[in-house]
Amino acid sequence: MDALAGALDLTGRVAVVTGGTRGIGLAIVERFAAAGARVVAMSRSGERVAPGGRAEGAVTVLAGDVSSKADVDRVLGEVLARHGTVDILVSCAGVIRRKPALETTEADCAFLMDVNLKGAFLAAQAVAPVMRRAGRGRIINVASIGADLALMNRAVYCAAKAGVVQLTRCLAQEWGPYGITVNAFSPGITETPMTRAYLEGDPVRHRTMIEKTPLRRLGRPEDMAGVALFLASDLASYVTGQTIYVDGGWGLGD
Repeated sequence: MDALAGALDLTGRVAVVTGGTRGIGLAIVERFAAAGARVVAMSRSGERVAPGGRAEGAVTVLAGDVSSKADVDRVLGEVLARHGTVDILVSCAGVIRRKPALETTEADCAFLMDVNLKGAFLAAQAVAPVMRRAGRGRIINVASIGADLALMNRAVYCAAKAGVVQLTRCLAQEWGPYGITVNAFSPGITETPMTRAYLEGDPVRHRTMIEKTPLRRLGRPEDMAGVALFLASDLASYVTGQTIYVDGGWGLGD
């Protein structure tokens, strides 16, 4: 048991989590900090998070927009000034707009692609040279079941998340020789502020989501954080280019 706990220990490592102040990103920040990592949460708002216990004092929040290379580079510069390195990157920043394809505007398309796909690329591109010099690194992208499943009124979102999966595979191949692993996980319907806004006031839709999931519940941010911890840990040192589904069996079909 001690050996297993040690393999999941992130003491001495520095992690950057984009979209790290709410929902899945916040759960990952808290899990990493509890495992001993020094964590920088990047968010557009820069809102504060206050994990307790072992995590207290281990988390810094920096404001920045992942779709802006200038912001990403600035935040990375601040991380390096504070901590000297980056060992782990989790690209969790994500947005969704539910609209029929014929009503989706060019601005909608740009926003969804810029945050969900371009943001993941810019963050990975920024940290990779640091990891390459260190001879190791972990990059974890948050995709979606929509990367493989057709979700109604979310054409551009699904396309962006499919791009995240392929980005993960390509970067894993390109950066593997430098000791950098690149993986992704695809959450199912998860209890986050974004999902609650979608399900709130519609008990039929909420019940349908649960009934379609073999495990008969929605995902929790903590479910996703556990997978992220595994991918960031020494236990996943020979895993790269993979996308893990964390969807309660949603993608298995009826």
